[in-house]
Amino acid sequence: MAKKHKTVRNRVLIVSDLHIPYEHPDALKFLTALKKLYTPDLVVFTGDEVDNHAISFHNSDPDLHSPGDELTESIKRLKHYYKLFPEAVILESNHGSLVYRKALANGLSKRFLKSYNEILQAPKGWAWHFDYTFNTPIGEVYCHHSKGANALKNSQAIGRSYISGHHHESFSIQYWGHSDALMFGMIAGCLVDTKSLALAYNKNNLKRPVIGCAVVLEGVPILVPMLLDSKGRWTGKL
Repeated sequence: MAKKHKTVRNRVLIVSDLHIPYEHPDALKFLTALKKLYTPDLVVFTGDEVDNHAISFHNSDPDLHSPGDELTESIKRLKHYYKLFPEAVILESNHGSLVYRKALANGLSKRFLKSYNEILQAPKGWAWHFDYTFNTPIGEVYCHHSKGANALKNSQAIGRSYISGHHHESFSIQYWGHSDALMFGMIAGCLVDTKSLALAYNKNNLKRPVIGCAVVLEGVPILVPMLLDSKGRWTGKL
């Protein structure tokens, strides 16, 4: 189970899967507005902060970046997020950890590899965790990239509130309770560019990605959708 942090967090911003450099073109503006509105005392990225499309175990589109070019472009874009959020918790994830997964698949020890911070030129304030538990005025909240698509059952299984990303088409909060507490399971959508070739695998799905993220205020979860116009761009309204 994740290490518990005693500090009580009153305003937590949950940043949904970005898949940089294939994030929504208005993701940075959207998050800038959310930071201004909520002034978070903790920022948690749900994972898949980068896509790593070019080194995926699945087929990579030849019309997209090479591995080196994708990393260069990702770092370039990430620097804007580093400036916006000098300190952040990032959850390890299937896309974000592809370098390590590829190394494992090919028998290469982690001792030969750089850290997340070195690879992505991230500031010291960015810390990657397998999972993470933060404390709120009304109880603990457990965060993991994904332990399955049923957030309610996951919350009930671990006996505390639960937040995940990964499931782009899910944007939900479900509550449950017992005699001592009220808890929730939440999946926070994503911030991807649905028009990107990197997301082309989703075109045959009936469900579409939900663009948005979330906040937890005084322990209460709130979903914040990115309101889009007819061209798929953010309207600028929260």
